Amino acid sequence: MSSAASVGGLISGIDTNSILDQLYQLARAPIQRLEAEKETLNTQSVAWSHLEARLINFRTNACQLASPAGFLVYAAATSHPDLVTATASSSAVAGTYTLNVQALAQTHQLGSQGYADTDQTEVGSGTVSITVGDGDPTVIDVDDFTLAELRDAINDADAGVSAAIINDGSDTDPYRLLLTSKTGGLDGEMSLGISLSGGTAPTFSDVQPAQDAEIKLGSGAGAITISSGSNTFDDVIQGVTFTALDADPTTTVTLTVTRDNQAIQSRITDLVETYNSLADFFNEQFDYNPDTGASGALFADFRLHTLQNDLAAALGNPIVGLSGEYAALADLGVRFDSTGRLTTDPTVLTSAIANNLDDLIDAFAAVGRTTHSDVTFLVATADTRPSGPAGWAVDITQAASQARVTAGVAQTEALAGDETLTLNGANIYLTAGMTQTDVIDAINAAQAGTGLIASATDSDGQGTGNYLTLTRIAYGSSYHTAAVSTLSNQGDPSSGLGNVQVTDETPEGESGTGTGATGLDVEGTIDGESATGFGRRLTADQGDPDGLALLISSAQTGAHGYVVFTVGAAEAAFRVSVSAADTLGGAIPLAQDYIDDTVLDIDQEIARLEDLIDQQHERLRASFARMEQALGQFEAQSQYLASQFAQMQANAAATQS
Repeated sequence: MSSAASVGGLISGIDTNSILDQLYQLARAPIQRLEAEKETLNTQSVAWSHLEARLINFRTNACQLASPAGFLVYAAATSHPDLVTATASSSAVAGTYTLNVQALAQTHQLGSQGYADTDQTEVGSGTVSITVGDGDPTVIDVDDFTLAELRDAINDADAGVSAAIINDGSDTDPYRLLLTSKTGGLDGEMSLGISLSGGTAPTFSDVQPAQDAEIKLGSGAGAITISSGSNTFDDVIQGVTFTALDADPTTTVTLTVTRDNQAIQSRITDLVETYNSLADFFNEQFDYNPDTGASGALFADFRLHTLQNDLAAALGNPIVGLSGEYAALADLGVRFDSTGRLTTDPTVLTSAIANNLDDLIDAFAAVGRTTHSDVTFLVATADTRPSGPAGWAVDITQAASQARVTAGVAQTEALAGDETLTLNGANIYLTAGMTQTDVIDAINAAQAGTGLIASATDSDGQGTGNYLTLTRIAYGSSYHTAAVSTLSNQGDPSSGLGNVQVTDETPEGESGTGTGATGLDVEGTIDGESATGFGRRLTADQGDPDGLALLISSAQTGAHGYVVFTVGAAEAAFRVSVSAADTLGGAIPLAQDYIDDTVLDIDQEIARLEDLIDQQHERLRASFARMEQALGQFEAQSQYLASQFAQMQANAAATQS
């Protein structure tokens, strides 16, 4: 009989997990490309951040040399630094001064008698009054305080003194209360009022008397004696601060203020070094290895190329408007080498600083020079372009003026009674018997509070006469004058202002005869371009002079000469560096924003693809599961059929036998 038939091989035996993993990896290939792109972008972002840090350092150094003020660097030295030390600021003036230290300042200290303890013995009850200098007394209520409690109460009272307990080392009663004024010198001298009973009240004596520092400036009969509550004097010599360390009236100290040429040269060197740091960065980014294909992260970025070119042009190009000895930094020994870095010739630079500083400043800074004595260059902005050697014409159509009020009644006699003037909100107290000269002196002594200057004029505020005129110190339409008196000007002799408030806009007042004028802002053009006036300040609104501001001190209209504006190399480079970091369109913010936006888009695309892959993966896994389930059913059917065939064969064999 032929061999028996069989059914088998219906189960797949496929490694579905391996197939799914391989399909998953294939599906993730676009994601891996996106992640690689994201990594490249992050590397570029880091590179831009490194550039920004170097650019900040460069900008800081460029800023120091972008204005003539950056070259006002002075040094102060003394012949006896053991007696006096000194420093100089940019407002100093070169010169030599002699002085003698007569005495050092001392802070007033008072000490009590000794106590056996700090927290047991009571000082009594009542009050302790403390007065520092000409100030008001501070009264401290004391209620059976111990020495420590009295100390704390004094410190809490904000009386202008500090209290401490010291231990003098005595076998008995070693604890003393020490009061130290918080104000140095004679102005900090303390006075005490002790009104205590029922305990051991403290009695105080001088531990250190108050004393002002005293110096004698100059020599001979005209020497000036100057006192101070501090050993540091910062308002005696313009721009110079000096400190007395020891008193020696017999020793003359020479204080010398000189321009610090070395500091100026160091600032220029710092500018070169920080630029070279940028040049090194540029070189790293633009480096390319043809063998490996490796390059800098920003190798092909046009923004970086533009920034490199703009900075190099600012520092290397001839300066518009300069035609003298130093028309470019190269003339000062500051040159580019073959690698794009700057080098300096110290000999040339040192000589220029020492012998021709003004021309050197022109080569570095933004400088404005005027040809009219009543026109002063103030400032320019990054929008101001160089004028060229011819300069820009300045034409004034309205001169600035000050607000004025003139009293309606003249003062021809001394004041008949006390009078209070309220000028721009500040009170001026006058007393009976004061002449007009006295009144004017009293008003002018309070200029800081009123913003006004007083004079005696005719009734129209002009010339000389007996009418009190109040003129605003500041110029322009924004500054006004307001005045009123407590006395009528219709009776006994007074200042003449009257008891009805007068202003520059409504000057008539009580008498109806007062006069006045409002302040005017300067008006005019610069290079024919419109300009805005504020007081005596005239600022160009547009064109090449845009942002340039001038001080017009003239009272006349018409042509006022020319202003020549040049942009030196440091100012030009500063402008480039500021523009590169400008949040409204600078190269660095734009590049960083583009990277951030692109990375965000990539993250969103990766998330979308990963979600899609996960869905596909689950569908495939479900399909394979259904296939395996079907194959399982086929296998069961196969086994059933196989058993049936076997049974049939067995039955057939039994029948034959």
